[in-house]
Amino acid sequence: MTTASAKGMPMRKGKKSAVTAGKNNADTAAIILIVILAGIPFVLGRYFEFNYPDPFDSASNVYSAQHILNGARIGIEENPSAALGTLLVNMLGVRLFGFSEFGPKLIQAIMQAVALVLMFVAMRKIFGKLPAAVGVIVAAIYTSSPLIAKFGNVKEQYMIACMVMAISLLIMRQLGGKWWLGFLAGAIVAWAPLFKETGASAIGAMGLFVIVQPIFKHRTWKQTGVDIVLLLAGAAVSMAPLYIWIIGWKVQMSLPYSFVWNTISGLFPAPAVATPQGASYVSGIRNVMPFSEQWPKVLRFYLALCLPVSLALGAIISGLVKMILGLRQRSQSSSAGTDYDRFLLLLAVWWLLDMAFVWISPASYEQYYLPLTVSGAMTGGYLVAVYRDKLAGAVFKTKWVITGIVGFVLMVVMSWHIFFGLPKSPYSGMTYPQKRNGYVQRWQDVSQRRSFGAKGYWEQAGEYVRSRTQPTDKIYVWGWVPGVYLSAQRFSSSPVAFESEMHTRPPQQLEQVVDGLLSAFGKEMPKYIVDSRKQHLPLDRFKFELWPIVGYSAQGQPQFLPPDPQTVAMFEQKWGEMTRERFGDDEARRFEIMGKFRKFIREHYEIEQIFGDEIVFKLKS
Repeated sequence: MTTASAKGMPMRKGKKSAVTAGKNNADTAAIILIVILAGIPFVLGRYFEFNYPDPFDSASNVYSAQHILNGARIGIEENPSAALGTLLVNMLGVRLFGFSEFGPKLIQAIMQAVALVLMFVAMRKIFGKLPAAVGVIVAAIYTSSPLIAKFGNVKEQYMIACMVMAISLLIMRQLGGKWWLGFLAGAIVAWAPLFKETGASAIGAMGLFVIVQPIFKHRTWKQTGVDIVLLLAGAAVSMAPLYIWIIGWKVQMSLPYSFVWNTISGLFPAPAVATPQGASYVSGIRNVMPFSEQWPKVLRFYLALCLPVSLALGAIISGLVKMILGLRQRSQSSSAGTDYDRFLLLLAVWWLLDMAFVWISPASYEQYYLPLTVSGAMTGGYLVAVYRDKLAGAVFKTKWVITGIVGFVLMVVMSWHIFFGLPKSPYSGMTYPQKRNGYVQRWQDVSQRRSFGAKGYWEQAGEYVRSRTQPTDKIYVWGWVPGVYLSAQRFSSSPVAFESEMHTRPPQQLEQVVDGLLSAFGKEMPKYIVDSRKQHLPLDRFKFELWPIVGYSAQGQPQFLPPDPQTVAMFEQKWGEMTRERFGDDEARRFEIMGKFRKFIREHYEIEQIFGDEIVFKLKS
């Protein structure tokens, strides 16, 4: 008996070791599969970004960063359009990797990779492996989606990384993690609004969640007090260097959270940038783009992003149903909540705020919708966790298995267009000639660009200017195509190097912009001026061209307005009257103000080259 037992014990250990090893192998295989499924869209997104230069937001960020690093004083020689956080990250990227988008895009990729890893760890701790896998894969797909990700190095991407890291660290702290997790969560989330103000959604969700924990008896009041102190201490430490830099070096930028500081203290008003960029942006657009034009865009984007939206809505509905049933059956053991129920408040409030914040600006640019996809994916983990528990606890599992299969098919259907393209524009509602903005279409675009060395007209114009100027020569680009500066590797004669709000600014403010440009040109004439002729919001307005095109030849060549005074006077009168009839007195006044700029171009410049819509003017000898 003893011998048999002695012989049997090693066998039992061996079986136990084999079971443990099998479980470990299964866990490892699952992690590898998750990494592959999340890594493929993430890598594709970075491949698209690194191989497709952005003529707009990213280029403006890089330009300002390089100009400042070259010695331009903020608010004096350079008025950046980038927020403080975006500017600083771009300055670091440009310092490390030169005057290009590579450095900032690399930093963005690293930040997003870290955020996704922390997101998976946090979701696994509260929901389990399957919900964490679904959440991180959906987040990776949508943050890299060509539909809304643009070309990288945009403020929303940095903001999202900060929010995800902070939320994840807070979750780990709440589950018994070390004190420094709470400190780091506060330090990181404080940076989110420095990239874009809507980063306050994570701050609001975290603050509400922490405060109510002792009310629901998930934490003691003492623990909550410690949590609050850690969050505030982390935020204070991460913001202190910025305050020291701005105040100590008298940098002409607003202090971080200056609106809060001024409200509380009223003693230290933040220095403001003397620049036409920024403050009236939203109000200016809202004056010319009514709500009736905004709401269809928002709803179309919600529909295009139906997978993360549906996951989050399903999670909230499931949580409410579970809560109601729990209140009705409080005395029954089956009504006991799970450990992860309390985190639904944190994630749902975060997502609801992200959903609401897209309504702030009527512009409704595609990148505005990036945040809600990530918070939606993370919130959706709750729905997957509820389903998993129902499946595990069911005596007859058939209906839950079928439910899972149907749910998976629906997820594929709801995300199909993200991969294979959309037939219509979510922004305008117009039908495309062929499907666009999917992973497949962006892959084709990048492949053709790499295979044939294709370049945009703005790149060609920049390279043309670069080949005909010296590094010390100054240029100017009218409109919102800052990529010309990067392509030319040249700087502007004006502290305000680009303009996109010519149709939304009040006429008196546009006049200040034009007078400021002409004053700067009087001090140092740009050797070349490039008119991007880009259509700006609202998209129904006539372009404010620097030298108007009045027709086209039979060969398709543009015919420019003749420079003789009589023809110019007639054009100014007739076009001004037509502008007033179509768009009202303010737009007619803006056209009149732009007449000073057009006159300056006619007197001092000549048309030298045309690249598609880009018109290159050269300073007369």
